[in-house]
Amino acid sequence: MNSLNQTIQQILRFCQLIIAVLWIYQGLIPKLIFQVQDEQYVWQQLNVPTSYIAWMISLSGIAEIIFGSLFLFLTYKSLHWLNMISLIGLFIFVLCIYPNQIYQAFNPVVMNIALASLSVISLWCINALQNAKHE
Repeated sequence: MNSLNQTIQQILRFCQLIIAVLWIYQGLIPKLIFQVQDEQYVWQQLNVPTSYIAWMISLSGIAEIIFGSLFLFLTYKSLHWLNMISLIGLFIFVLCIYPNQIYQAFNPVVMNIALASLSVISLWCINALQNAKHE
């Protein structure tokens, strides 16, 4: 593997690692460990009975941890597309349920754009590596 391909591979691994860390963090810290009030609010707005909210938060946290973990082991274009589509969907969801979050510090706009950008970069790297194999 030439030097350029090694660099592209490093960039791809770095992007995937950061995507994994961010999704795992989002599932672990605010959902499984602390179950923050903002997470409870979202489920309340969906009219989930109070007795089920803690379970729903935990399940969504586990799902985020599993999704994030996939980036540690898999390098698929479809995974990155799913990441970007999910982030758009989650942003629209938050915008509808909790619109004042978009102008708060550390808001979903910043997080989602950054996370989606890492998937765009990853897709470019995957394409570059695939094209290099065909040359």
